[in-house]
Amino acid sequence: MSNVDLITFCSFAAVLLLGIMLLVVQDMRRQRPDARIQARLQAAFPATGPNGRETRHDDPDLFTFSRNDNIFSRWFGPKIARLKTVAGAGGLRVVIVTAILAEVVALLMSNLLPLPALATPVLVIGLPVLGVVQSYRFLVERFKRRFLDGFPDLIDLIVRAVRSGVPVTHVMSLASAECVEPLKSEFRLMGDGLKVGLDLEEVLATAVARIGIADFSFFCVCLLLQRETGGQLGETLENLSGIVRKRREIRQKTKALTGEARITTKILASVPFVILGSMFLLNRAYLMVLFNTSAGQKVLTCAAISLTLGLGVVHKMSKLDTAR
Repeated sequence: MSNVDLITFCSFAAVLLLGIMLLVVQDMRRQRPDARIQARLQAAFPATGPNGRETRHDDPDLFTFSRNDNIFSRWFGPKIARLKTVAGAGGLRVVIVTAILAEVVALLMSNLLPLPALATPVLVIGLPVLGVVQSYRFLVERFKRRFLDGFPDLIDLIVRAVRSGVPVTHVMSLASAECVEPLKSEFRLMGDGLKVGLDLEEVLATAVARIGIADFSFFCVCLLLQRETGGQLGETLENLSGIVRKRREIRQKTKALTGEARITTKILASVPFVILGSMFLLNRAYLMVLFNTSAGQKVLTCAAISLTLGLGVVHKMSKLDTAR
């Protein structure tokens, strides 16, 4: 077998193996709890309403995804709309400022530190992207935490109103005046949509896409099931309120149980920098070998990569899945 045939066979085997790995990874992602919940929500809230009408509108206040032909707008449009929902008009500014600050830090590090040639472009490109991703996740998680803190009390308010004879379509607007942000803004939008004549299913489908929280999706499913099949809505929502509270308690217990692992992660992340700072003050010449020599720079690069991978693994292990 010639070298050309051997290279061709190895390339075909590598591509085949890569394709199999990709299919396995996609199947594993579909089996994750959040993916199954998302699939069920898409089945419960289809893209078209009961009369075949599109559930997405052009009103930006009702949060609709753009259907432009540009692939970038299709990918970034929902992200920006989601950012506007979780952080208001200032959310995009926060992400942009974080990216600019991260880029400035990356440029300072690349100019002041004797980094390897390969690390400079990775740092200049990767640090702003990391800043954008982390700031976006922080805003989304803060929105979820604030939303879920007051959501059970809001459900109890709706239960009392429904049992007193108030229709659930009127409760939306009334409930928005009795709760705090971000519940107030979201339920006010839902109430305004019902007032202008939108169907309840359309309003709930839009709200599910806008808010993106599983507990709220359960609430919307309960309303739709009661509308289609009838039954005691007050009892159903009361049970849902208990479930939401139990899920919140599970998340709090999870945070408490993983507190030691998270603190350990922070300590492990700070140890190399503390040692480097101590060596810089005590024996600078001994430390500068790592920065002034090619071998030392390679050691620092490997150490940084190993530290990043290790912290990522520890963070993934300490972050228990509570999506079930």
